[in-house]
Amino acid sequence: MPNRSTAFLPQEKFDQIRATYARFNEPWLPSEVEELKAMAAENVTEEDMAAQLQRTPSSIRLKLKSLGLYVAKPAPARWSEEDDEMLVELFKNGSSPEYLAERFGRSLRAVIYRLVQHRMNVFDHA
Repeated sequence: MPNRSTAFLPQEKFDQIRATYARFNEPWLPSEVEELKAMAAENVTEEDMAAQLQRTPSSIRLKLKSLGLYVAKPAPARWSEEDDEMLVELFKNGSSPEYLAERFGRSLRAVIYRLVQHRMNVFDHA
Protein backbone atom coordinates (compact mmCIF):
# COMPACT_ATOMS: atom_id res chain seq x y z
CA MET A 1 0.00 0.00 0.00
CA PRO A 2 1.41 3.43 -0.94
CA ASN A 3 2.20 5.90 1.82
CA ARG A 4 0.06 9.02 2.26
CA SER A 5 2.61 11.08 0.36
CA THR A 6 2.32 9.20 -2.93
CA ALA A 7 -1.15 7.63 -2.80
CA PHE A 8 -2.56 10.29 -5.12
CA LEU A 9 0.47 10.81 -7.38
CA PRO A 10 3.02 8.61 -9.09
CA GLN A 11 6.24 8.64 -7.08
CA GLU A 12 8.16 10.36 -9.91
CA LYS A 13 5.68 13.26 -10.08
CA PHE A 14 5.62 13.54 -6.29
CA ASP A 15 9.43 13.73 -6.23
CA GLN A 16 9.43 16.40 -8.97
CA ILE A 17 7.05 18.61 -7.04
CA ARG A 18 8.89 18.01 -3.76
CA ALA A 19 12.17 19.02 -5.45
CA THR A 20 10.65 22.46 -6.13
CA TYR A 21 8.43 22.79 -3.04
CA ALA A 22 10.09 21.07 -0.07
CA ARG A 23 6.96 21.39 2.13
CA PHE A 24 4.65 19.86 -0.51
CA ASN A 25 1.94 17.71 1.07
CA GLU A 26 3.16 18.41 4.61
CA PRO A 27 0.80 19.60 7.35
CA TRP A 28 0.80 23.35 7.91
CA LEU A 29 2.66 24.51 11.00
CA PRO A 30 1.12 27.33 13.07
CA SER A 31 4.19 29.47 12.33
CA GLU A 32 3.66 28.97 8.58
CA VAL A 33 0.01 30.00 8.87
CA GLU A 34 1.05 33.18 10.69
CA GLU A 35 3.69 33.92 8.05
CA LEU A 36 1.11 33.35 5.31
CA LYS A 37 -1.32 35.75 7.01
CA ALA A 38 1.39 38.39 7.27
CA MET A 39 2.30 38.01 3.60
CA ALA A 40 -1.36 38.21 2.59
CA ALA A 41 -1.71 41.45 4.57
CA GLU A 42 1.28 42.84 2.64
CA ASN A 43 -0.24 41.76 -0.72
CA VAL A 44 2.65 39.41 -1.51
CA THR A 45 1.96 37.45 -4.71
CA GLU A 46 0.91 33.82 -4.45
CA GLU A 47 4.01 32.81 -6.39
CA ASP A 48 6.25 34.61 -3.90
CA MET A 49 4.33 33.10 -0.98
CA ALA A 50 4.79 29.65 -2.52
CA ALA A 51 8.52 30.17 -2.94
CA GLN A 52 8.93 31.55 0.59
CA LEU A 53 6.89 28.81 2.26
CA GLN A 54 8.07 26.02 -0.06
CA ARG A 55 4.48 25.09 -0.95
CA THR A 56 2.71 24.88 -4.29
CA PRO A 57 0.72 27.91 -5.46
CA SER A 58 -2.46 25.81 -5.31
CA SER A 59 -1.70 24.91 -1.67
CA ILE A 60 -1.27 28.61 -0.92
CA ARG A 61 -4.63 29.42 -2.54
CA LEU A 62 -6.40 26.62 -0.66
CA LYS A 63 -4.99 27.74 2.68
CA LEU A 64 -5.85 31.39 1.98
CA LYS A 65 -9.41 30.31 1.11
CA SER A 66 -9.71 28.28 4.31
CA LEU A 67 -8.58 31.34 6.28
CA GLY A 68 -11.03 33.61 4.45
CA LEU A 69 -8.14 35.61 2.99
CA TYR A 70 -8.30 34.61 -0.67
CA VAL A 71 -9.14 37.42 -3.04
CA ALA A 72 -9.77 36.27 -6.59
CA LYS A 73 -8.23 38.39 -9.30
CA PRO A 74 -10.81 40.15 -11.45
CA ALA A 75 -11.15 38.74 -14.94
CA PRO A 76 -9.31 40.86 -17.48
CA ALA A 77 -11.36 42.93 -19.86
CA ARG A 78 -11.89 41.57 -23.34
CA TRP A 79 -9.26 42.47 -25.90
CA SER A 80 -10.35 45.61 -27.69
CA GLU A 81 -9.73 46.19 -31.38
CA GLU A 82 -7.18 48.85 -30.42
CA ASP A 83 -5.43 46.42 -28.06
CA ASP A 84 -5.25 43.83 -30.82
CA GLU A 85 -3.80 46.30 -33.29
CA MET A 86 -1.22 47.56 -30.80
CA LEU A 87 -0.32 44.01 -29.72
CA VAL A 88 0.37 42.90 -33.29
CA GLU A 89 2.26 46.09 -34.14
CA LEU A 90 4.47 45.92 -31.06
CA PHE A 91 5.15 42.24 -31.67
CA LYS A 92 6.06 42.86 -35.31
CA ASN A 93 8.43 45.60 -34.13
CA GLY A 94 10.33 43.20 -31.90
CA SER A 95 8.61 43.36 -28.51
CA SER A 96 8.87 40.08 -26.63
CA PRO A 97 5.76 38.23 -25.46
CA GLU A 98 7.00 38.74 -21.88
CA TYR A 99 7.15 42.50 -22.39
CA LEU A 100 3.71 42.46 -24.02
CA ALA A 101 2.23 40.52 -21.10
CA GLU A 102 3.48 43.19 -18.72
CA ARG A 103 2.47 46.03 -21.05
CA PHE A 104 -1.11 44.78 -21.41
CA GLY A 105 -1.48 43.45 -17.86
CA ARG A 106 -2.14 39.93 -19.11
CA SER A 107 -0.59 36.56 -18.49
CA LEU A 108 2.13 35.39 -20.85
CA ARG A 109 -0.17 32.55 -21.85
CA ALA A 110 -2.98 35.00 -22.77
CA VAL A 111 -0.62 37.10 -24.90
CA ILE A 112 0.80 34.10 -26.74
CA TYR A 113 -2.70 32.75 -27.35
CA ARG A 114 -3.82 36.10 -28.73
CA LEU A 115 -0.77 36.39 -30.98
CA VAL A 116 -1.38 32.90 -32.33
CA GLN A 117 -4.99 33.88 -33.05
CA HIS A 118 -3.56 36.70 -35.18
CA ARG A 119 -1.33 34.17 -36.95
CA MET A 120 1.87 35.55 -35.48
CA ASN A 121 4.73 33.06 -35.27
CA VAL A 122 5.69 33.42 -31.62
CA PHE A 123 8.08 30.49 -31.72
CA ASP A 124 10.57 31.98 -34.20
CA HIS A 125 10.42 35.44 -32.64
CA ALA A 126 13.78 36.63 -31.35
